[in-house]
Amino acid sequence: MKKFQIIAILLLAINCLYTKAQTVKDLDVFAQGTGNPIIPAYLADASVFYDKNTDAFYAFGTNDGASGENVFPAQMWYSKDGKDWKNKQIDLPQTWTDYAGEKYVWAPSVVYYPGTKKYYLMYSIDSKVFIAMSGSPLGPWEDANGAAPGKMFYRGYDGQFFLDDDQKLYFSFDSREFKIMKFRFGADGKLFFDNDDARFNKTASTEFAGNYNYVQITGLKNTFEASFIYKRKGLYYLMWSFEGSENYNVRYAVSENVAGPYRELGTSMTEPILVRDDSKHILGPGHHSLFDYKGHTYIAYHRQHYPFVDSKRRTCIDEVFFNTDGSIKKVISTHRGVSLGKAKPMAKNLALGKPTLVSSARVYQSGHNPKRYRTESIDFKYEGKYAVDDNYSTRWDAGLGAESPWIIVDLGKNHQIDSIETMFEFTSRTYKYKLEYLPQSKATGLAKAAKQTDWKLYTDRTTDGAAQSPVTDKSKLKPSARYVKLTITGAVDLPKSADRLDPEDADNALSIFEIKVFGK
Repeated sequence: MKKFQIIAILLLAINCLYTKAQTVKDLDVFAQGTGNPIIPAYLADASVFYDKNTDAFYAFGTNDGASGENVFPAQMWYSKDGKDWKNKQIDLPQTWTDYAGEKYVWAPSVVYYPGTKKYYLMYSIDSKVFIAMSGSPLGPWEDANGAAPGKMFYRGYDGQFFLDDDQKLYFSFDSREFKIMKFRFGADGKLFFDNDDARFNKTASTEFAGNYNYVQITGLKNTFEASFIYKRKGLYYLMWSFEGSENYNVRYAVSENVAGPYRELGTSMTEPILVRDDSKHILGPGHHSLFDYKGHTYIAYHRQHYPFVDSKRRTCIDEVFFNTDGSIKKVISTHRGVSLGKAKPMAKNLALGKPTLVSSARVYQSGHNPKRYRTESIDFKYEGKYAVDDNYSTRWDAGLGAESPWIIVDLGKNHQIDSIETMFEFTSRTYKYKLEYLPQSKATGLAKAAKQTDWKLYTDRTTDGAAQSPVTDKSKLKPSARYVKLTITGAVDLPKSADRLDPEDADNALSIFEIKVFGK
């Protein structure tokens, strides 16, 4: 009897947490200090996991912002607390890009295999699937194709690893009619197709790696792409995304066997568990991954830029809750986000919420959009205030054709400036810029500061620029200043457009997510 009482109490506690998540007031899409998106970058097709070996979180994805192609080279992000994220370029094996090129580098998946003590990274490049391995989630990465070194495994996209409790490695892939295959490991840790499991009763051939056996998952409905397998209490969840763009959503089916057959649980294939929320301006949530951390389950997914600009998708994380029958409760997508780890003490951002003045600001042109767009009739401007709001869904955009645009932040009074962090819109592109400062004695407001000619140089990167952002600049002088000015003099190899069908809003200009000023 006592055992059932404990179970009842636990179930009640879980239900209370879900009810609390429903009732806690969320932040607005344009609020300060949002937790979603989690990363100051366009990172789509989120593959996020917690790694026990390094006690850190890692996020891999498609570098977005180039009209469905990608922004090369690929990048990954890592964090100790789920709040402060750093990025690193992924150096993919040269043989991959020699064969497949540098466009359509999409939808990665990462798994750690204890038997080899290796991490395995999959990318699809122009619908050609490659897998690499490394002793660290930060790389360096070497090709992991045991049958055909340096070559692709098969043609396709949106593949995802699944490591079962018995340490067998599976891989779900393809679109609409999903397939699952199985891998085995060679003595050197490299991967081969495992064709010895009778459950995988269909065969396909590849150009380099030989034949592979797979099982075709039948009986599903409302499917499209981005399959993902998750296991909980003996039940396998085959999940996917349906529809697309701002109407993207997540659905699933379940089975007691990884190879199926899979069935609907309640309305899991009929009604999405993650869907757009127009009341919160949340568009197109999907292409997700699930991970567990400290007794909680989280869903990482991308959602669309608001106001709508395709393709500038961002990675978000929210918590997942389950009903007693194992079905997944509808996910409450938020701007507030979740607290994953204990955040380290952060220096005070002196620029947060402070007044700004900019040389120009882009205006969102909503009138030309088809009616399917949620943002067809809004009035929006990418103002300077969106560069000092600690919100990675917003940004200051100087607008098309702007030359050497600038933003001035008024800190309110003189402060010692220890460092300045700038988050440019495209984190793997070189931006050329300079940072300047002005003490309070030189101007009594932003308008007068803008007319001043006595600005002092803090950092000059107008020649070589900064090749990766976020970028932190420091000065040995640690000057005292009330005003900080960023002038962007140029950028190297920006992608022309995020959506060729919408040049008014999606052609790229000089823009920053955030400028942060630290000091005393």
